[in-house]
Amino acid sequence: MGKFVVGTDIGGTFTDVIGIDLETGEQRLGKVPSTPPTFFEGVINGLKRAGITGEECISFRHGATVSTNAILERKGVNTGLITTKGFRDVLGGGRAERISAFELDWDPPPLIIPRRNVLEVEERIGPWGDVIIPLNEDDVRAAARKFKKRGIESVAVVYMDSFMNPDHEKRTAEILREELPGVDVTISYEIRPEMLEFERTTTTVLNAYISPILHRYLEGLAQRLREDWNYDKGVLITTSGGGIIGMDEAIKFPARTFHSSPVSGAVGMAGYIGSLAGFENVIAFETGGTTNNVSMIYKGEPAITHEWKILWNVPCCLTSVDTVYMGAGGGSIGWVDKGNILNVGPQSMGAVPGPACYGAGGDQPTNTDCQIVLGRINPDYFLGGEMTVYPELSRKALQEKIGDHYGWTAEKAAFSMYKVATSNLMLALRLQTVARGWDPRDFCIVPYGGGGSLYAVDLAKELGVGTVVVPPYPGYASAFGAIRVDVKHEFTKPLHKVESELNYDDLNKDMEEVVQQAIATLRKEGIDDKDMTIRRQVDVKYFNQSAFFTIDVPPGEIRDMKEITENFLAAMQAKYGYNLPPGYVQMEIVNLRVVGLGAVSKPELPKLNKTGVAEDAYKETRKVYFEETDGFTDTKIYERSRLLEGAVFDGPAIVEQQDTTTVMPPGCRATVDAYGNLVIKITDKRK
Repeated sequence: MGKFVVGTDIGGTFTDVIGIDLETGEQRLGKVPSTPPTFFEGVINGLKRAGITGEECISFRHGATVSTNAILERKGVNTGLITTKGFRDVLGGGRAERISAFELDWDPPPLIIPRRNVLEVEERIGPWGDVIIPLNEDDVRAAARKFKKRGIESVAVVYMDSFMNPDHEKRTAEILREELPGVDVTISYEIRPEMLEFERTTTTVLNAYISPILHRYLEGLAQRLREDWNYDKGVLITTSGGGIIGMDEAIKFPARTFHSSPVSGAVGMAGYIGSLAGFENVIAFETGGTTNNVSMIYKGEPAITHEWKILWNVPCCLTSVDTVYMGAGGGSIGWVDKGNILNVGPQSMGAVPGPACYGAGGDQPTNTDCQIVLGRINPDYFLGGEMTVYPELSRKALQEKIGDHYGWTAEKAAFSMYKVATSNLMLALRLQTVARGWDPRDFCIVPYGGGGSLYAVDLAKELGVGTVVVPPYPGYASAFGAIRVDVKHEFTKPLHKVESELNYDDLNKDMEEVVQQAIATLRKEGIDDKDMTIRRQVDVKYFNQSAFFTIDVPPGEIRDMKEITENFLAAMQAKYGYNLPPGYVQMEIVNLRVVGLGAVSKPELPKLNKTGVAEDAYKETRKVYFEETDGFTDTKIYERSRLLEGAVFDGPAIVEQQDTTTVMPPGCRATVDAYGNLVIKITDKRK
């Protein structure tokens, strides 16, 4: 019996399953349509398609996209918010920003929590943790009674400056659990014990908004795995920070699972594949059925952010791999706006009914339909020939919805839509590279998702990137990434002291408390002490600023700020291009931060151990549209599974496999490396 580590990922269109045997390296794959709204059937179907049994699985890892979808579709539970008297409108006030600066009739979308469900109680904690006004428990009980009448399913509690003293929030949670048994309660001190009131409020509210949903989903998934797959060894959930956590932790902190699937693909797949191919710097480029996502790996480490937006004016301020999203997936719809401009996305046909070619009732042209009409995707080899698609429906949708509007053929409509989509994707790449000070020429692109390698080489040419590395199974990247990342938890303790106020004995004592908290949590997750790695960090800023940099702490006790200061000034210079004159303003340590990593069993990508030539994988020649040739041109088609180490071939070429298609325009050369990666060198970059 095998010893499989299994990774699963639920996308907007497909559910992916990959299992790798730790002893033999055997790989088993399953890609099936996603099955909303519960998604359980898709997971079970994928496991059965892969041919893996529960008895063979020793560890099950899962990308929980359910939480992200609930936020994006505003389908969370009926949620209430309790806050300090006088601060009822922190959530509604938000930041002074608009979705569009030029739409004068624009109205902001409704709040996640309506104002009537934001209730105040009398209490006040001071900025240094002192109690200014004691908690009025009668106000809390009155709020609980109102929530009960209104059918509130989850409550968020956010008090002013409670990150410095959580006593009032903790007591409020106790009262709410007495008054509202069965209702979820989220307090800000447990979610984000940090400064910035609006950001702390939105993050806590997001957690509360989807907590019951993820709770039900994960318990339902665990039940289906027991009953239908005979597996009962626990489930590990991927997080936005690039790690995995136990199911209990995910249920308690569901906000940590937001956008975890593309992140696990970026860290666990793209970063790993880049390192195998000899690249420390990687642009992780995912194109799935609904969205495109871009993340950066620099010197082997992912770029991290402490704030990102999941909705307009709704920042989620939990540590996450920095990712830019675009609504430019395979199911993204092409449409003409009121100004007669062709657009692609962000609307998507999703899994149901899907692109027009699926024949499931969709009549809108999508990116997938474009690729079929342009000859890039072989309709007879969709999902390796397992799924029947109808190219005539792709042509019909493109002709009727776009071609007839502009007087174009279906082919011209498809190419025009493709150019709009690639322009959108270029914007995402530029936002993550040149707009943030990265030189894209210092990176390679690792595409993943079902559609990443359809666009990657064209984009590399435009961006000046010299190499594209296509993994063996890019369509399974997020599932594969889930089995390549470690258990990861992060803890913070607010400090808010300038350098002249620091007592280093107290500082080291506080840091050790946070370290022990991390160790205790990792032990609870079943991690042995020998498999733990503890990273100590401090958040540092100029005293009169609000944004901070996270700086690693040197080994041993902290006895001065010399090295921390040097690293802070270097980070400040790199991001903003300047530093304030020495002594102009003091630096402040905002938070103590500890990252606890727990190493878990993870498989390595096996080497091919066979060599070959490109002709071994040649299938046919067909007409494919390329911009470089200004039309359709004869193109060699290769089967990926027959491409062995050492095979070399030039573009134009198409490489087909069960989970994706790689498009190589003229002006590039591909070589298969020892791990089966397709290393594509750009020999003719656009100026």
